[in-house]
Amino acid sequence: MKRTSDTITTCLSACLGLFVAACAGSDSDPGTDPDKEDVAYDEMSFGERAAYMDAVVLPHMKEIFVAFDAKFERMECKTCHGSGAANGTFAMPSAEVPPLPPPEEFEAYLEDPEHLRWTQFMADQVWPEMAKLLEQPTYDPETNPEGFSCSNCHTIKSGVN
Repeated sequence: MKRTSDTITTCLSACLGLFVAACAGSDSDPGTDPDKEDVAYDEMSFGERAAYMDAVVLPHMKEIFVAFDAKFERMECKTCHGSGAANGTFAMPSAEVPPLPPPEEFEAYLEDPEHLRWTQFMADQVWPEMAKLLEQPTYDPETNPEGFSCSNCHTIKSGVN
């Protein structure tokens, strides 16, 4: 029985390692610790950020998105990072996340009940959680116009009118 247990453990370890490697891309800092709390996100190396995103951000945000819409049950790195997850850049904002209208068209955009529902979810749940996880202040048009907001993940369409 010990042999079967060792085989299962080895197989699970290998699968977990492949999953982490596939999602995190190349890691120039092997041995990074995603639980290391003394380094601010902005000061983390690429490898530390990848490990932190995989171990902390993705599971936490997946839970929030699934509670909002079950279609996010299969949320993974490419859900937000698009092809950047495959090519290892992980650049944000991602052109593969649905673009948003420019500010002058946003009021009309919100007239669609589905857009309003998504906007409320993003503003009430996604912004604050992502800002907290990335140690960024949240957007406030009066006090912090550079804070974490829509444009950290979404591109903004240029005005068409």
